Amino acid sequence: MARLITIGVAIVSCLLVWKSGAINGMIPGQQSAPPPLDAGPVIARSGDAMQSLKSVHLTLAGNLVLNGLAGVKITGSGDLIYPHKENLSLQMEVPSSSGYVIVAINERIENGHEYVQIPSQGPAWKDVTGNSKSQIAPGMDPIANLEFAHAFRASDDLGDITMDNIDVHHFSLTVDPGKYLEQLKSDPSSGLTPADEAALVNAGIEVEVWISGSDRYMHQMKIDMSTSQFTWSVTYHFSTFVAGGGTTSA
Repeated sequence: MARLITIGVAIVSCLLVWKSGAINGMIPGQQSAPPPLDAGPVIARSGDAMQSLKSVHLTLAGNLVLNGLAGVKITGSGDLIYPHKENLSLQMEVPSSSGYVIVAINERIENGHEYVQIPSQGPAWKDVTGNSKSQIAPGMDPIANLEFAHAFRASDDLGDITMDNIDVHHFSLTVDPGKYLEQLKSDPSSGLTPADEAALVNAGIEVEVWISGSDRYMHQMKIDMSTSQFTWSVTYHFSTFVAGGGTTSA
């Protein structure tokens, strides 16, 4: 009888432990998922880390609806040297009746000015500072992109993946166009016009970011933006992060 009582007490104890959830983490396949991360603090820390960089390499690829013409492809690569100096070489593949026409475009940002060169039209560089109509693709600078992503109104934690042999955390964000407009209005160099504001006020803006937990750098960002005047879907990939005189990541 004593043995039966002992077995009974052991069974009851196990049931109580099971109901408490304490045993779940010990059984394969029963581990509880970690709570989702709040994107806001992660993006803020990434912004601080990116501010410390001397330079970073950038590649981009995506699709645009340009001047009402759909199916325009854009690719490019270059380097960002802080504070806010850019050199980018871009290629646009524009559909035509005879197939795709390839247009090469070079972009340079230096001393607060943005310049564009189209080699097929000659060697001259055109100063397009503050001219939103001359922008080829938005947000080349990852720091500016992070500020853009601060305007989100909702986020989803999509978990961890490996990118560039580094574990990165993936978030999707829905950007509030009102907040984004307020950011543009507060920046005297944005060149925001009434026409731009009218186009952006009801814009659909979705952003995805991949941020490393180890170095806090943003390794990739995808922007999907649709307005009454333009549409783009562009992925920016960042690598060769240099901070304090040395390469810190692949």
